[in-house]
Amino acid sequence: MDARTEDRGSALLGQGPVPLRFFGAGFYLAWLFTIHYSTGVFETADRALDSLILSNLSNLAGLVAAALSARRIAPISTKRGFVAGAGAFSSVGTVAASLAPLAQGAEAALFVAGNAFIGIGTTLLILLWSELYSSLPRRETSVFYSGSFVVAAGLFYLVSMLEPTIQMASVTLLPVASATMLALSGSLLPNRAEEVKESTDPGWTFPWRPSILLAVYAFASTLSRSMSFEANDVGMAGMLLIALVVLASNVFLFDRFDARMLYKVTPPLLVGGLLLISFFDGLSGFGSVLVNAGFSGFVILAFIVLSTISYTYGVTAIWLFGLTRAFRVLASTAAACGYAWLSPDEPADTAALGAVAIVLVVTCAMMFLSDRDFTSTWGINPLPAKRSSALDEFYTSLQGKCSLIAHEHGLTQREEEVLALLAQDKSIAEVENELVISNGTVKSHIRHIYAKLGVHARREIVDMVRQL
Repeated sequence: MDARTEDRGSALLGQGPVPLRFFGAGFYLAWLFTIHYSTGVFETADRALDSLILSNLSNLAGLVAAALSARRIAPISTKRGFVAGAGAFSSVGTVAASLAPLAQGAEAALFVAGNAFIGIGTTLLILLWSELYSSLPRRETSVFYSGSFVVAAGLFYLVSMLEPTIQMASVTLLPVASATMLALSGSLLPNRAEEVKESTDPGWTFPWRPSILLAVYAFASTLSRSMSFEANDVGMAGMLLIALVVLASNVFLFDRFDARMLYKVTPPLLVGGLLLISFFDGLSGFGSVLVNAGFSGFVILAFIVLSTISYTYGVTAIWLFGLTRAFRVLASTAAACGYAWLSPDEPADTAALGAVAIVLVVTCAMMFLSDRDFTSTWGINPLPAKRSSALDEFYTSLQGKCSLIAHEHGLTQREEEVLALLAQDKSIAEVENELVISNGTVKSHIRHIYAKLGVHARREIVDMVRQL
């Protein structure tokens, strides 16, 4: 790896206590899940849907605006105004929306304004944490993001057990705590302000396939939560379980953990959960658990993949996450609006909606997922005609050349890391020390690299890289 990559990969794991502040995304996730899906906050599904739709529309506008103006505003995690605004908008919006029923004559206005603020706060928190996690190597991102889902589930259940007044006060403070932890986390990272400014030129293709798939899964998930609103609290256990599996795999089995497991199990979990919710009313709780597990698993996978691409190739996180998240929010809003408009009150209506969601999930999973998606950059490719001087410089560096070779020959992320070290003529022992993996694992990666590149010796790899 080049010096810049090694500096950015300064270990946050394995060198002293784990910085718990990096799990702060779990606080904003707990806030989102509680205000949108907790039966303790909203007594009826109708009011929860109204809140979700209004805040989603504000969130959607913010995400698109941020993505389109990424060149001017990135990086936002180094600017105190964005961090402070994230906590302030989220907190004030939560208070306003919760007090709306008490405002005689102004209930509707306060409810709309509160949810608009919630949407703005959500946009800022999403982009801030995405930008921060995209500054970390893949293992750190995997651990901190999946761990944040575990934290979110724990906080969700903890808050749900509180008295109503204390519960609302706690929910209001969650985004403030998240923004505070984010500000503190930034002090542990290298200053990447100039680096991010250089990489904001969108000289990359947009990942349409995973974005469409995320949108379809979000549509199915929101529809299922609307159909089984009373089971939402139980369903959060599914998110907790899948997050624990990903967290444990990345902590203890990082070199053997195959991320493709997540995308392979997601469609069966979603379909199984939708079947139970749609056709077996008595099993809607278990169905909600399955849907939450499937959707959360794919969200975690997508976040890790996109963060790794941003980290490796210099794609600005605000542009990448702003647009991909916008697809997801748009689909979720469409599902909520559709359910509110149809207002199904008969089992046959619910079954029909569930059947539509099942067909969408199965069809899109078959069309848009393949093993190749996870041995490349997941549809995000450089556009040579639009490369900026910064990108040209990247692709003439050793790391850039190795990235191009890895993409062309379908190397995995770990194989690309090994390739970069081999290109520097590092020995097997040095590769072991650099990547903290065993001798057998290094040799296995080298065999796979040789086979994919069609070479038989390290010198051929060095020559291949130098000739680019």
